[in-house]
Amino acid sequence: MKLKLVVASMSLLGLISSPAFAATNHVKHKKHHQKAMAQQTTTHHDYKDMGSMPIQPAEACTLSPASLTMIQMTQNTARAIPNPCNPGWYNRLQISGGMNIDVGKWGSRNTNYMGENYQRLSINDAYLNFAAKVNDWAKAFASLSYSNPTTVANPGLFGPYGAAEYSSAYSNNINAGAASNVQLEQAFVTLGNFDQSPLFVQLGKQYQDFGRYEIHPITRSVTQVMSETLATSAKVGFIMNGFNGSIYAFDTPINKLGTSSSPTDYGAALGYTQTTDQLSWDVGAGYLYNLIGVNDVAFSVANATGNLGGLGAGTVGYNTRVGAYALYADVNTGPFSVGARLVSALQRFNPNDLAQNGIVDTGGSITGANTNSNGAKPLAGSIQAGYGFNAWDMNQNVYVGYQGTRQAAALNLPRTRGLAGYGIDVWTNTNLAVEWDHDWAYSTSHGGTGDGSNLVSLRASVMFS
Repeated sequence: MKLKLVVASMSLLGLISSPAFAATNHVKHKKHHQKAMAQQTTTHHDYKDMGSMPIQPAEACTLSPASLTMIQMTQNTARAIPNPCNPGWYNRLQISGGMNIDVGKWGSRNTNYMGENYQRLSINDAYLNFAAKVNDWAKAFASLSYSNPTTVANPGLFGPYGAAEYSSAYSNNINAGAASNVQLEQAFVTLGNFDQSPLFVQLGKQYQDFGRYEIHPITRSVTQVMSETLATSAKVGFIMNGFNGSIYAFDTPINKLGTSSSPTDYGAALGYTQTTDQLSWDVGAGYLYNLIGVNDVAFSVANATGNLGGLGAGTVGYNTRVGAYALYADVNTGPFSVGARLVSALQRFNPNDLAQNGIVDTGGSITGANTNSNGAKPLAGSIQAGYGFNAWDMNQNVYVGYQGTRQAAALNLPRTRGLAGYGIDVWTNTNLAVEWDHDWAYSTSHGGTGDGSNLVSLRASVMFS
């Protein structure tokens, strides 16, 4: 009777999804049980001739009929439900998290650059990561996050190309109405076993394998703005002998004009990583079929096509797709590190999506309309070097960098940026950092103000795992 109740409990919890699976599971369990019983008998026999003593079977674990009925009444049949018959969950679930608090923000706080946070005090971000080993071939990852840096609720206030914000990827603000709340930032499953095969499959919401960057930095680089892509996708990849690669597909954040659904975007990446005691380095390249799949690019295109008056002011979408590529390289030796990034469109945008000179070509307030404008072919590059050291028994690092863009005024990016930063681990898993960014805008004839600006930011970070 108890055995029947256990099987019924497993069925209701989704552990037995089909007769074939149930039969297979029963055979495997029976063989494993017989082998385990044989080992137990031998062990008892070898220990002071106690093999003749009967072995008492463990008490079967059951769920009460009321519990099973409650699962049905709450529509949770076939879902994973916490129950006393599934001990040891803590051995399969890992939890980590952290918090980045940005304070200060001295200097120019209204320059309207994509990727910069102008809030005097903000959480950027507070997160909890959950990883679960379901079995040898399936793993799950999910990240809950709260973040409230600069967002834009009414982009139309800032002219034809709208106001910039820290990240439209996190805030999901492609179509405005951003809210600072807890979000499921990432959630995906990985199917694969690297002890058996170099291939893997990932399904779910994740950052795509297009370029390399750090999510939620103090200031997002110009290359990150042009490459950060957060979307629900399907990906097939491999990792073998230092090589890695993937192909993936997802829906674009905005529709193509004249259609009622988002077209499918896809990309591919290939990289190589080499690590030794003295030197570590990696290189890689990525291709994206439609650059409008990048969240911040879609944000700017949606601004432009929304009747040039802000999101929601008219039909939001894009006219023509544009391909893109991304390159990256990193070298680490001893305390020194250097990294370089490059992202570029492969074709020109339709001028109604992104004009070469931004608001100058779209009838903005600087020089007036230009009916012969060209579409933009934006490019962004960056290089950054760092040095890590230990002083006063605390790990510290300093870094400097340079970034530049071309035909990216319509993306609300500066023409050039110089930066410098310093970080110190004051305690274990506790870091304080300061960063200075000096930006130069495009000239007035190319969609900018021609002015220089400075922004100084402080950050306090903690993390646990």
